[in-house]
Amino acid sequence: MTGTERWQSLVSPETPRACAHAHSSEPGFPYVAQFLLGPRFVEHLAQWRRKRVAGRFSLTLHPSLACTQVADAGRELTLIGHILDPRRPEAGNAEILQALLSRFRTREDLVDATTGYGGRWLLIAARGQESFLFHDALGLRQVFYTDPASTGELWAVSQPGIAAEALALAPDEQALDYMDTETYRRTNEYRWPGTASTFTGLRHLPPNHRLDLATGASHRYWPSKPLDTFTLDAAVERLLALVPGLVRAATARFDVALSLTAGVDSRFVLAAARDLVDRLRFVTVRQGRLPDGHPDVEIPARLLARLGLPHDVISATSTMSPEFSLRFKRNVYRAHDHYGHDAEAILDYYGRTRAVLTGSGAEVGRRPFRTKLPHADRVRLTPETLAWLEYGSTHPFLVKHFAEWLDGARGQEHVKLLDLFEWEQDYGNWLAQTQLEFDVAWREIVTPYNCRAVLATLLGTPERYRGPDALLWREFIRRAWPELLAEPINPHKRTGRFGRTVADAKAIAHYWSFRRRCARPAEA
Repeated sequence: MTGTERWQSLVSPETPRACAHAHSSEPGFPYVAQFLLGPRFVEHLAQWRRKRVAGRFSLTLHPSLACTQVADAGRELTLIGHILDPRRPEAGNAEILQALLSRFRTREDLVDATTGYGGRWLLIAARGQESFLFHDALGLRQVFYTDPASTGELWAVSQPGIAAEALALAPDEQALDYMDTETYRRTNEYRWPGTASTFTGLRHLPPNHRLDLATGASHRYWPSKPLDTFTLDAAVERLLALVPGLVRAATARFDVALSLTAGVDSRFVLAAARDLVDRLRFVTVRQGRLPDGHPDVEIPARLLARLGLPHDVISATSTMSPEFSLRFKRNVYRAHDHYGHDAEAILDYYGRTRAVLTGSGAEVGRRPFRTKLPHADRVRLTPETLAWLEYGSTHPFLVKHFAEWLDGARGQEHVKLLDLFEWEQDYGNWLAQTQLEFDVAWREIVTPYNCRAVLATLLGTPERYRGPDALLWREFIRRAWPELLAEPINPHKRTGRFGRTVADAKAIAHYWSFRRRCARPAEA
């Protein structure tokens, strides 16, 4: 089978090319809340908005995507999406941008000035001959960009599908080979390693990196210095000063639904919303294949009943309708099928009138990968180890991109590599794409953990408070709204000390089995 034939078999009918441009002006679809930034406007997207940026770039935006621009004295800031200020929750995008513009003396000053902000945003900055862009802490306002050396032009776009349609990009042969493996096919939660995409000359911009719009090169800007350290009490106090303000800022912008499961992360967000419950809806999505009596459904129902708060239970079917399936897959390149029926159910229930508050992103602070690699601090991480941890495979495509990531990440010593890997790989890749997929159903998606000051506080707290017992999270809930602890947190996931010891022993055995396989030349 030729590369072109493999390409068609692997991506059809999900690739936008299968549907051409005929429906590009259809209201709401395709490419909800997406954008293209490049040397010219994209003509076939006739109903999209257009804005000139930095005097020489053309920004083409979906009508539902917020965009704000301010300029003064040779400096310009263009914001895509929404930025939230926890200390001034009523401030809008324009007011926050003006405050940022006043601090924009150097590139470093501007980046530092965004540390305390939340939201899901991309900021394009221009000052004199310099222009660059960077995004929110977790990189949830996703960016892919072209390599000018390969494509001849620099473009920054919201996802690969829209770039493939507008720029006629060629497939990456090694990516196609990886997509044809069991590793890729056997998981519903597929994601791309590092800066990879399936197209030649198209790269993903990771969190904590900026893109130089003059050269097309990306540069790491964080972490640039040691993190502040916190006692448990100091960490809780700092989070109490930040997270409720982010929730309040979201409710000042949108009609909001707070997503609640049996887990501690969403319970933490609910605790932060205590003073705002009269302005919120509370929602649980019973996913298509989830039993009706699952703790993620039953425990939120019991908890909210105790509190006398309303509870919207959205019951997804096990499949998408054919019409929605086509639209969902066209909207985001290689969208995750198993999220489509949830998105359709949410869209049917709320009609894309509400923003959602989620508990996503907290895992960055909870010692990631330690269940699979219990003694991670004693292990020298290699590209192969990262590929095994994330995918259970050492396919050359994975190893190549994780080698590139390690080369850049080892230049800093302020954040443990596995913590940074979780931040930039799982959340900067997987979560960024899934939130883009759910933009068809929610007006906006707000993750209060998506704030550099919040994440740095979690990482600056001793690890004994951030393990499986989530003591930092529980203490925050106890101080903010202790009644929320009346119902158990994830009772179906409890293992106890003996169970953890057994799980650790099995994990260590699996790790050494992996090491032995890697040491065999025939299987390298």
